[in-house]
Amino acid sequence: MKNTMIHSRALIKFWMISWFIYFCLRFRIDPWKFFQLNADYFNKEKGIYSKLEINQLIPYKWRLKQLVYDRNAGPWSYPVFLKPEWGQNSYGIYRADTPEDFMGVQEKIAKKKLTYLLQEAANEKREFEIYYIRQADNPDACAMLTITEVQNSYEGAFPINGVNNIHTTYTDLTRHFSEPDARIIWDHVKSIGNFRMARVCAKANSEEDLLQGAFHIVEINLFTPMPINLLDRNVSWKHKLSFIKTGMLFLAENARAISASQERKNVFFRKLAMHHKVKS
Repeated sequence: MKNTMIHSRALIKFWMISWFIYFCLRFRIDPWKFFQLNADYFNKEKGIYSKLEINQLIPYKWRLKQLVYDRNAGPWSYPVFLKPEWGQNSYGIYRADTPEDFMGVQEKIAKKKLTYLLQEAANEKREFEIYYIRQADNPDACAMLTITEVQNSYEGAFPINGVNNIHTTYTDLTRHFSEPDARIIWDHVKSIGNFRMARVCAKANSEEDLLQGAFHIVEINLFTPMPINLLDRNVSWKHKLSFIKTGMLFLAENARAISASQERKNVFFRKLAMHHKVKS
């Protein structure tokens, strides 16, 4: 099963990259502008998209308590998560359910030359990933939005989900939401920064609560946020390829719309170096 998942993700990435490059060539723009889509939020001093800084953009009602980990400061309550200030695919994340667990995690991260964040757990029962792309010529509007539920078949409450966790599964729920419902979801997330694309991880107890704004946001992925609905094994490849083609067109249009006056930041190679550091 794990090899099948890896193969599927590799195919998805291949087609995403291929179609994005195709549309960039058609528009006569540099494909590397992909990495400038959210560059306004890239901390060039740290060389990361800081989870701490992005968390501060989240409205208080949806924000989880988060601060830079200090060995002298303990958790507010349990469970608590410790995560690198930047990371992808859940690498380097730990959960402590008890003071004893917390001491064990402290020993592990003491060996890592990384800034860690302490984050409270969201108590809601269900996990949703909201992926969106803005309209290039009207950023207040949404060009594409999907809602995917993330589930874990092994861990109970507070799992650390991710694409490399064989117990994590994804179910595309987009069709469960009417167009008016999707607009409500968009109205919720569009107010958090001016990201041209993003994937927002939210915890809520139900789809109705998600619509009503009764949720907490666990984190926001800005670097290369995969449309996680594509990992739903019940979605046909025909639909996935159609979705990829349309999505990459929207992203290429956003890349074309980036102003020539926008400061160009060295995002890709610095993020690649940090990724290997976190993964190791």
